[in-house]
Amino acid sequence: MPSDLNPEISPAFSPLSLARMLWKSKLLICAVWIAVSIGAYLVVKRIPGRYRAEAVILVDTQKIPDKYVASTVVSDAQDRLASISQEILSSGRLQKIIDDFDLYHAQRGKRFMEEILAMMRQDVEITPERNWNGRTASFRISYQGPDPAVVAQVTNKIASLYVEENLKARETQAEGTTEFINNQLKEAKQSLDQLEAAVSQYKVKHNGELPQQEGSLNGILSRLGIQLEANRDAVNRAQQQKVMEQQSLNLAQDTESTQLRELRAAAAASLAPPAPAGLPFTAASEPKPRKRSEELESQLADLRLRYGDSHPDVRRLQILIAQAKQQEAKSFQPAESHVPAAAGAGSGPSKPPAPVTSPELIQTRARIASLKSQLEATERDLETRQAEQQRILSDIAAYQTKVGGLPIREQEMEALTRDYEISKANYRSLLDKKIAAEMASDMERREKSERFTIVDPARVPSKPFKPNRMALALGGSVFGLVLGVVLGLGKEFQKAVFLGEWELPEGLLILGRLPYIETAGVASARGGGRAVPPKRPGWKLAILSSALLSVLGAAGIYLFSRKF
Repeated sequence: MPSDLNPEISPAFSPLSLARMLWKSKLLICAVWIAVSIGAYLVVKRIPGRYRAEAVILVDTQKIPDKYVASTVVSDAQDRLASISQEILSSGRLQKIIDDFDLYHAQRGKRFMEEILAMMRQDVEITPERNWNGRTASFRISYQGPDPAVVAQVTNKIASLYVEENLKARETQAEGTTEFINNQLKEAKQSLDQLEAAVSQYKVKHNGELPQQEGSLNGILSRLGIQLEANRDAVNRAQQQKVMEQQSLNLAQDTESTQLRELRAAAAASLAPPAPAGLPFTAASEPKPRKRSEELESQLADLRLRYGDSHPDVRRLQILIAQAKQQEAKSFQPAESHVPAAAGAGSGPSKPPAPVTSPELIQTRARIASLKSQLEATERDLETRQAEQQRILSDIAAYQTKVGGLPIREQEMEALTRDYEISKANYRSLLDKKIAAEMASDMERREKSERFTIVDPARVPSKPFKPNRMALALGGSVFGLVLGVVLGLGKEFQKAVFLGEWELPEGLLILGRLPYIETAGVASARGGGRAVPPKRPGWKLAILSSALLSVLGAAGIYLFSRKF
């Protein structure tokens, strides 16, 4: 029944109505479904496959323990991987790889080189893998393309570039560190040499006044004090000896004067008339004077009461006693008295008197000469010791001045050696660092440090990883089914007829049910009788919607194939 007979009645979208629509358009839906599925299969089959090869690079740890050789490359593997990736994926490197393997041959004549390089960067993928402590333990390098053999070669080439660049970067960084430390060491050595020369000049200039020589200065002062005391004792003894010798000399001179008077008196008495008998005393009866050796022996006995035989004064007196005895032995000879013969009273003029002398006088004079020589020697010794005393006092004053200036020298030395010690410590530290840096550089050259190792090189893939033909074919089939359903529903919607009594409003009384009767318009349309009424615009809209959906579905399949 046409719906326009009763405008109050409108069909509802009930499930039964939709099922009826689909059933009435089952042939159209199946035809569209099969056609689109076959078309999608053919399209998917013609899409070229893309292959992907993958290489695994392990971040191998250092072979030598850090406590023996510490690496000078302290950058993290992740940071180093990022910098190496920037280097390898640069335009120059990628263009060389593209030229070597003749990549993107078809696109070169259609696109610019910048677009081809961008495609190359999209096709290369680096995926780092971390271990349990968050550090990069390995990373995967993959490349995709249409040729499986070329894809494997390009992947292995890029992996080898990563290994080479890592070794080169680590070696360059280690050598740069070594060169920097060598330059710093040279500058530190120049500064140390200058400071060391300044310290040496200061030590040479102020030798004997340095703080570290305080002990020796105090020792020298102690020894000079002992020498001064010994010198003073020697001066005192020399002065005593001089007094004693002066006294002895005075005594000997007095003795000489007495002997001369006695001899002259005796000579005068021999010329004079004899003296009356019974005189109680004559000149010949005077006591005989003591010898020089006896006096010296008396002095020696006094010295031995205070000193021993090894004392210098005792030895000196012993030598003087021996000399005095030798002189006394030489001068002891029988003296002849030359008494002038008495001349006659009237005989001619008188002769001059004979020289007055005697052994005792000769001995006394010898003793006086000896005492004078000893006195001169004692005076010379006293002058020497006094000069030595002045020298010792001068040395003591000089060393006391040096000791008094030690605090000033200590401050100057501290100011001078502070920079020297700092420079020396810096030089030693740089020297140790230089040795460690050279060992680290040698370790990098021998590839004993952290390095990249290809543990799983890329193999030629035997199966393309995209497109996923099964998924694309199933997607196309589902799209065809949806398209058929949309076309069938559109066809039925444009008829605007009741499909069943379930579409009538509730409460409407149904008087009877009639089977489907083909109308004259339909019959004439089938048999060529009456003209069919013009179609409504809903059918055209459905066709346009289906075409648009078909185009969108084809584009979606193409894009899906590019991605998957």
